[in-house]
Amino acid sequence: MRKAMYDAEVGDDGRTDKLGRGEDPSVNNLEDVAAEVMGKEAALFCNSGTMANLISLLTHGTRGDNVLAGETCHINKSEKAPFMENIGGLIPRFFETDVFGAPDMDSIHQLMNDYEIKLLCLENTNNFMGGTCLSKEQMNTLCNVAHENGIPVHLDGARIFNASVYYDIPVKKLVKPADSVMFSLSKGLGAPMGSVLCGQKAFITRARKIRKLLGGSMRQSGVVAATGITAIQQEVDRLKEDHENAYLLAGMIKDNAKINIRMDAVQTNIVNVDVSSSGRSAKTIESDLLNKGLKVKSISDYKVRITTYRGVTRDDIIRAATIINAYFREC
Repeated sequence: MRKAMYDAEVGDDGRTDKLGRGEDPSVNNLEDVAAEVMGKEAALFCNSGTMANLISLLTHGTRGDNVLAGETCHINKSEKAPFMENIGGLIPRFFETDVFGAPDMDSIHQLMNDYEIKLLCLENTNNFMGGTCLSKEQMNTLCNVAHENGIPVHLDGARIFNASVYYDIPVKKLVKPADSVMFSLSKGLGAPMGSVLCGQKAFITRARKIRKLLGGSMRQSGVVAATGITAIQQEVDRLKEDHENAYLLAGMIKDNAKINIRMDAVQTNIVNVDVSSSGRSAKTIESDLLNKGLKVKSISDYKVRITTYRGVTRDDIIRAATIINAYFREC
């Protein structure tokens, strides 16, 4: 990736032609590669997934529109801006989900009857549920219901490649029914930054204008876009190692009496650990483990999240499990 940055041909991505595309050849190349991989007509390089999701929701809807989403979805829990009155002004209508974060169809139908819904938001994989996946069949069913009611679908696919590797199917088949999809270049794929928003040409043309309004236009950004091309072309198959490492870690710590892990929810590269039996808060455990050399993240009062990625080896997993088991034995 560093060599790709060094060799990158650059231009001014902030200057656009009549078709709305920028002048940076590396950015344009990344957008073409991303659109092809996702099976969409066009793509837009964005600074982050948060920006790409916000751009998408503001392109699909307008202030006061009702948007279907899961209450634990990343757009609502962490990003927030689309649903803040002084920013996006969209109104979230939360559907119920199962323990894996999959939307409940009865709940969706009820909300569609109760409100004039303008957009359905899905997430795959589901961050806060531990990297759980929606299957191709679930995606098709959910999107078909939305489309039958004239509602477009946006997919927060920050880790969508993890889902495609989990199901062993091409990513374009998994995202085919979605009208727009965002995926991250930095999560799992290992690029230093950036996300890409994909959809139809007319949608991306409008989205590009909103990106500029939000301050998202970049200049010689080909130096980062080049790493995104490398990430898409070379890092996807390697994600299986992250999944194996996550499952190994979960298996090594699951029998500790002070914690609880749903092994059927360890599907990709995230392990959620319920620490309520330890008598200590997730924040305390996050701090304590950091002092012992292990980084985890508290995601609620009594849950911590552990994520594997390309910088974590099998040996690291064994060391992490040793630290965790020793710590909870002391609780």
